Amino acid sequence: VGDWKEAGKIPSRSAVLHKKIYEKHPDINSIIIAHAPYVMTFAVTDCEFDSRTIPESYINLRDVKKIPFGASFMQPDMVADMFNEMTPILIAENDCVIVTGSSLINAFDKLEVMEYSAKAIVSSKVLGDIVAITDDEIKDLRAAFHF
Repeated sequence: VGDWKEAGKIPSRSAVLHKKIYEKHPDINSIIIAHAPYVMTFAVTDCEFDSRTIPESYINLRDVKKIPFGASFMQPDMVADMFNEMTPILIAENDCVIVTGSSLINAFDKLEVMEYSAKAIVSSKVLGDIVAITDDEIKDLRAAFHF
């Protein structure tokens, strides 16, 4: 990635994606790429991750979207363009979760909330269908938290 190489080392294939995200989003100061076990259940299945489980999940995670396998390194511009205030997290199919934040602790908080939310969703399947937060409740959360 440009002149950012350390002698004798090859940058991660994610370096270009990180660079594109930082260039396009000056408000993003941290990116975490992780393989959190419960989040990965959504990466390796056709199941969509819905953050509308409890207010904390929706406030922190908002609208989590999926990208196809390989898009993070084959189409870094397109992937970087997908991040915004309402989509701070992407799940890469059969690969990873990409979490952005205003700081490292902010990004980590999102990852932690997402992993616990994913665990609750997966665990709840034995009890029945999830009762999601309603559209009206989402509107109330957006108004209360100014997003």
